[in-house]
Amino acid sequence: MTNPLNQIKIEEGLDEQPIESKSTIESVKQFAGNLKPQMPIKKTRRKNARKTYNNGHWTQKEHRLYLQFIETNKEIMMKSDMKKQEKIFKQMSLVIKTRSPSQCRSHHQKFNPF
Repeated sequence: MTNPLNQIKIEEGLDEQPIESKSTIESVKQFAGNLKPQMPIKKTRRKNARKTYNNGHWTQKEHRLYLQFIETNKEIMMKSDMKKQEKIFKQMSLVIKTRSPSQCRSHHQKFNPF
């Protein structure tokens, strides 16, 4: 007994027609021959985008830079809402390049001269 699912129905005329004509195959070969070989893509690793910050105790130089920054931005540092609007600790970390904004904020909480 034959299983009807295993039988393949062959329709008339389908096996006689070529899938691609010779002219199509030749045009593809001609097109592929005209293509310029591409330069191989160089895969390079990204350099570590994270900045390296100091941790632990602040150095004398860092603390001096902190005090200078406080003096120059005295008006902003006096008002808590201005600190958020101006992103003052981000600016401070750009001046004190070895400390992150969160480290500057923490240092300011401890050593606030006002």
